[in-house]
Amino acid sequence: MDDSMDRSLDKLHVKPKFDAPEEDDHIQQQSYVTVLEEEDIWSRLENEIQSVANVFCLSKTEATLLLSYFHWDVSKFVDEWFDDPTSVRERVGILEMSLDQSSNDEEFFCGGCYKFHKLENSASVSCGHRVCTNCWTSHISKVFNETSKWNVWLKCPYVPCQASVGRDMIESFASEEDKTKYERYLLKSYVEESKTMKLCPRAASGRSCTIDLTRGDSRNSGVYCVCLLKFCWNCSKDVHSPVDCETAAKWLAMTMSGYQNPNRPLANTVPCPKCKQRTAENQYVLAEIFSLKMKCLPCNYEFCWLCRGDWTEHDEETCNNDAVPCDYEETDSLWRMEEFSIDKYKECYENWQSNDLLMQRAIAKLQQLRNVDLPKLSEIQLPTVQQLDFITEAALQVTESRRILKWTYAYQYYLSDDKQDLLKIKQEYVKLLLKKLNDCIETDMSLFLNAEGSSENFHAFRIKLTGLTRTTRIYNETLIRDLEDGLANGYGLNHDD
Repeated sequence: MDDSMDRSLDKLHVKPKFDAPEEDDHIQQQSYVTVLEEEDIWSRLENEIQSVANVFCLSKTEATLLLSYFHWDVSKFVDEWFDDPTSVRERVGILEMSLDQSSNDEEFFCGGCYKFHKLENSASVSCGHRVCTNCWTSHISKVFNETSKWNVWLKCPYVPCQASVGRDMIESFASEEDKTKYERYLLKSYVEESKTMKLCPRAASGRSCTIDLTRGDSRNSGVYCVCLLKFCWNCSKDVHSPVDCETAAKWLAMTMSGYQNPNRPLANTVPCPKCKQRTAENQYVLAEIFSLKMKCLPCNYEFCWLCRGDWTEHDEETCNNDAVPCDYEETDSLWRMEEFSIDKYKECYENWQSNDLLMQRAIAKLQQLRNVDLPKLSEIQLPTVQQLDFITEAALQVTESRRILKWTYAYQYYLSDDKQDLLKIKQEYVKLLLKKLNDCIETDMSLFLNAEGSSENFHAFRIKLTGLTRTTRIYNETLIRDLEDGLANGYGLNHDD
C-alpha cells in the first residue's frame, strides 16, 4: 500500500495487526461513557459510510450495503476487500456489469406488472433489470410489511436475480412509512453490531438514547443514561455490582420462584440434587399422571422426582425409586439445612427489597431536586443552576449507594459463613455514610431553601456536602472492588447453598 492509502485507512481507524502491550490494570478498569442521542448516532453512521466511500471510490449506497453486510466491522471489510473485491461484490449483490442500461429504446417491458412503460418511469439496480416506479414501491412495501424478519437485504424483483437494493432506491420509491422503517432498522443494526454502543434498555418504550462505552471493566460496567436509568453494560439489566451477571440472574430467578416463602410445605418438595434447594412436585401433585420430570428454577437442573437421577440419563420404565436414600437422620439433617437456608434467604431478601424501595425513593428525590428544589435554590443563593451540580452529584451518590447496598445482600446469601460478619460490618458503614450524606441534603439544604436571601454559610455547606459525597464514593468503589475480586476468584462464596 502507498502512503496515501495508509493515511486513508487511518481515517477509518483500521490499524495494522500486532500484539499491543498490556495496559496498566488501573487504566483498563476506567470507563469513558457518552450518552448519544439519535442525531449523534446518525452522524457517526453517515461519517463512517462516507469515509469508506471516499477511500474505496464507492457510492454511498454501495458503502452502506458493504458495511451492513460486514456488520459494520470496517477492519473485516478492508481485509476481505483487499483479498478479493470481485468476490465481495458478488456476495453483497453489487454487480459491476448491467444488462440493459445502454438501451436507446423509449419504452421497456416491466417484469413486475407485465406492462410497457416509458423508460423515464423506470429504475434498476446494478443488475440492470428495468422495473417501473409503481412496482418498485409495491416491492419495497411487500418486503417491509409481509416479511417477519426483513432487513437491508432487499433483492431485485426479478427472480432469481441476487442484485441488492440500496438506500437510493428506498429513498426514491418507498413510502414515507417504509422509509422510516428502513432508517430505524439501519440505525438499530449499526448500534447492535457495535462493540462500544448499546441501546438504553428503555429505548423500546420510546427513548432514543444510546450509550457509548469507549473502554469498560470486563466484569460489571454500570452506565448511566440521561433518563437516570443505570444498567449493566454486559447484560443490559439493572446494574448489580458487586454481584456478577450470572449470580444476579440466579438471585432474581430465585426471588421470582416464591422461595422467600418460609411457610411452603416441605412435605411436597424435594432438594435439587445439584443446588440442594427444594423444588415442588411440578408445583402440583401431578407427577404420576403426566411426567416425573422436574426442573429446578434457581439452577435449571432437570431430574426425576422419584429417583433424583439426571433426566438426560433417565428412563421412566426402569426408574428405581428404591435408589433414593431414605436414611431418617440424613433427611432430618437436610430439612434442618433447608430451614436454615430459608431463614438466611429471608433475611437477605428483606434487606435487598428494603434497599430497593429506598433506592426508588432516592431516584424520586433526585427528580424533585432537578425540577423544583435546585431552580428555587439558584434564585436564592446562586445565579445559575449549574453552580449547584454538587448537590445533584450528592443525590446521585445516594441513589448509587442504595443500589450497591441492595446487591450486597444478594452477595451475602452466597457468601460463606465465616465471612458474614465482615460483610455486615462493611454494610453498616455504608449505611452510616448514607445517613450523613442524606441528612446533609435533606436537613442542611432546607435551611438555604427557606432562607429569604443568600447566606454566608452556603460555601461551608458546599464544602461539607462535596466532602461527604467524595468519601462515600471512594468507600463504595473500594467495597465493590473487594467484593468483585472475591467473586472472580471464588473467594468466600458458596454457590451450592
